[in-house]
Amino acid sequence: MFNKAKNAPPENKAAALIKPDTRSSSPAGSPTSSARSSLSVIGSNTQVEGDINSDEDLTVEGSVSGIITCKQHTVTLGTKGYIQGDVFAHTLHVSGEVKGNLVALHRATIHKGAQVSGTIVAPCLVLEDGSVFHGSIDMDPDNDMLKSAFNDTSGKTAKTATLNKTTNTTYQKQPLSRTTKQKRKAPLFS
Repeated sequence: MFNKAKNAPPENKAAALIKPDTRSSSPAGSPTSSARSSLSVIGSNTQVEGDINSDEDLTVEGSVSGIITCKQHTVTLGTKGYIQGDVFAHTLHVSGEVKGNLVALHRATIHKGAQVSGTIVAPCLVLEDGSVFHGSIDMDPDNDMLKSAFNDTSGKTAKTATLNKTTNTTYQKQPLSRTTKQKRKAPLFS
């Protein structure tokens, strides 16, 4: 009666206790792990001078001086990361410092401790408490610049020119029109 339990193979018991982790560690709103191809990481001791075009998620822990294009994936800037240049991505997570423009097709999140100087163009934007932002924001999902940046295949020059054209627009204050007072023929309340 008790021999059946002792005769059970131990490897089945161990296999039942060990299960692979099927949870996704991706941030909310980013593609699931099965949809992602892979992840590229620029390490904390790495400096990149030049443009980066990526067809996979990109994490920057070091510094980049140039344009980052990651149209269909997520760009994550770590707490010690630094980017000087424009970033084009499906989703952006910024925890470090950016001096340039951020353009996200889906969402941009500026986390606590991040510092951003430039223009942010994204239909959904999260600025966490404790983040620092200097610049302008455009959250119109039908923005022509946003559409052209992600639909244009002619390269970075057209994207940068469109972004500069949008961000260098000056607005002139229009004088307020004043209406002259007219005598009322009837009282306001009867």
